[in-house]
Amino acid sequence: MSLNTNQQSLLSLLHTFSVTARHLSFTKAAEELYLTQGGISQRIKKLEMQLQFNLFIRKTRRLELTPEGQRVLSVLNSSFESIFSTLSDIQTGELTGSLHIATSPYFASAWLIPRLPSLRQQYPNLGIKLQTKQNQSDFQFEPYDVAIFYSQGRYPNHYSERLFSGKRTPVCSVDYAVEHSLNKGVSALSSVNFIHRGDTSAWQFWLDEMNIDIDCKKRCDFYSDNRLAMEAAELSLGMFLARLEFAQPLIQAGKLVAPFPHIESGKGYDLVCPKGMETRAKFQAFSRWVHSEIENRKRLKPDQW
Repeated sequence: MSLNTNQQSLLSLLHTFSVTARHLSFTKAAEELYLTQGGISQRIKKLEMQLQFNLFIRKTRRLELTPEGQRVLSVLNSSFESIFSTLSDIQTGELTGSLHIATSPYFASAWLIPRLPSLRQQYPNLGIKLQTKQNQSDFQFEPYDVAIFYSQGRYPNHYSERLFSGKRTPVCSVDYAVEHSLNKGVSALSSVNFIHRGDTSAWQFWLDEMNIDIDCKKRCDFYSDNRLAMEAAELSLGMFLARLEFAQPLIQAGKLVAPFPHIESGKGYDLVCPKGMETRAKFQAFSRWVHSEIENRKRLKPDQW
């Protein structure tokens, strides 16, 4: 797609803004760009008129970025880094620079980080910038090259690939299962302490699917993080509705048991990037690596997980 004249002019003004924001000085920006101080000031004013918001707070001896200016600068820095990194990749024939990855703390610690040595081995010159936030919406204004989100799969203006579906299964320690006679069937859940992550909706959905009339809010604990909730189940503090992909190694190791059926959660883990970035070398390389890790996991025996 070619740029029209207005877009080319806007890019030129954005470059002027980027240099000025780096120095927080019209004078120093003018020296770097071989323009006059007044010329820099006029270009910034023109850009602010086009954008219809202020980029700088003009003080007596210095400039400060407005909140809007900070957001624009953050996006520009990420975009320029991506451009120069891609040019370097083309020139050298290998992936260099940094890969910005966004995901949840739980997925990062339970799945991604243990596998990063494999990624580093394949791409030794590729740096990793991993940012974690609890909710997908928290990344709304954060630039990233690739993300792995757990959701129902709706990402407006984004490209996505489903990696694996989410399965939920009740888990607890062996001692807890024996103590509450869970071998007698789902009716034994009436005596357990339910461990919730966030709210009660996941457990309620499982109970409804199993057609069981038990109040999961009557005797329960709440944890803000999946890993903490899983650890609580290991310590015989109750029964947690875990994501099967992450509970399976603990089940195979004998630290947890899953005495009841699992269900499809209606959600899954998706590989996501802003629309148009799916053709970039870094996204494609990361996508191939993630899919190969998933396939390798499928080929392993359960005791090798």
